[in-house]
Amino acid sequence: MKTFPKTTHQMADLLLDKLDFCKGWKKGRLLEWVQWFANNGRCYAVTSGGSLVGVTLVRLVDCEADCEEQYRDTNGPVCYVEAAVSRHPKALKSLFTMMLTNVGKNVKKMAWVRHKYDGRVTVVDIDRAKRRLMRN
Repeated sequence: MKTFPKTTHQMADLLLDKLDFCKGWKKGRLLEWVQWFANNGRCYAVTSGGSLVGVTLVRLVDCEADCEEQYRDTNGPVCYVEAAVSRHPKALKSLFTMMLTNVGKNVKKMAWVRHKYDGRVTVVDIDRAKRRLMRN
């Protein structure tokens, strides 16, 4: 049986609590998924008062079609936000600020899945995404 760092467990617990698509996953699968992002430097986390309050997982891909392929990361020009969850009103802005500082200068577009729209992938220019994410 694999062991995972405490932080991986904390991120997995927050994702499980906030994301419906994770609810049917076995704990081991969820932990491996989160750890893949951590191992590849593609996760961002925010704490408040010593507790984890937000997590964002991203992959950098070449095109919209690559968003559909799990674990595909080509360091491409599209930042695909695989997951972004928060328990604190300011956590998402902090997460996206960290993410954009880290990868924003190298990407041209940002993409994410709109689960309420039948899983449709939305892709926008990075400048538009920055304006939307940083306006509050």
